[in-house]
Amino acid sequence: MITVKTRYYAYLREVTGVREEEIALEEGSTVADLVEKLVKRYGEPLRRYILTEDMKLRPNIAVAVNGVKVSEEPLRKTLREGDTVVILPPISGGT
Repeated sequence: MITVKTRYYAYLREVTGVREEEIALEEGSTVADLVEKLVKRYGEPLRRYILTEDMKLRPNIAVAVNGVKVSEEPLRKTLREGDTVVILPPISGGT
């Protein structure tokens, strides 16, 4: 088993009700495994917000592991003990 920390911002914090938490995963787990566990815990609102109907990451959602944005196949990124994973919501703003 490994333990990773997840941090939540904006709407994801509303859905989860927490700012951050530690999640236990099997050794060799990926971001997809983490997302699956989070969806089981927090339900449809979380799934619809970050995943498409065919269970792919929505194009406006990003994933960072240890402060580095995962640009290629973020759901396939293998996680290690102590990693911090942030699912980044869409950024809006302007002038």
